[in-house]
Amino acid sequence: YIDENVKRYESINICSYPSDAEQESNLSFYGKVIEAHQKYILVEPNEGEEIRKSADKIEIGLGENNDAIYKVGTNVKITYTGYIMETYPAKVEATNIEIKSVDKFEIRFYDKHPQNETKVHKILDKSETEKYDYNIYIYEGAVNILINGEEISLRDALLNNKITMDEIIAKANQDLKDKKISGYMYRDGGSMIYNYDNYSIIKCHTLDGNRDVYIGIKEMTINNVI
Repeated sequence: YIDENVKRYESINICSYPSDAEQESNLSFYGKVIEAHQKYILVEPNEGEEIRKSADKIEIGLGENNDAIYKVGTNVKITYTGYIMETYPAKVEATNIEIKSVDKFEIRFYDKHPQNETKVHKILDKSETEKYDYNIYIYEGAVNILINGEEISLRDALLNNKITMDEIIAKANQDLKDKKISGYMYRDGGSMIYNYDNYSIIKCHTLDGNRDVYIGIKEMTINNVI
């Protein structure tokens, strides 16, 4: 018989499960670190990410022997098994954590002949953000970046945390390794130049401590800018 004095409980789902197709491969999302601890980080998924429909904060465990450091504000790509524990904050089992803003981006450089003798222009001063301890310049042109189909100025992209200069330099290093571009190291302490089809990037690493970045015309050399 049914005792009317016994309280009836409805079933509670404690996990979200992926479809059969999703179980065949890991899922991933992009977000920003909003809390950083020794054993876990708290990530806010970006607007438009599917996982954001389940939770606006995701706890990511880092394991017992973690040495990685993720600062608050860092853009990350989280790859996880597909299961979401519906606690608050929600939790997922991460299989990979990358410091990454987007899968693909494209630098768009516009060659503009200067109307005065000043060919080098600073687009971001290191005092404007805590993310960089160096300045970023353009040489004889203007530079935008294409992210997810949207073209914006590189300055705005960097200040709004849509991309990082570290990611741009990392891609340049990979492009050089894959022989998609040419480049070489200067004998000044380790400055690098990366030559694309219509622009070049110089990442300074001089003996006197210069770490600035220059993006300019393809013919640009380090002697043009420092």
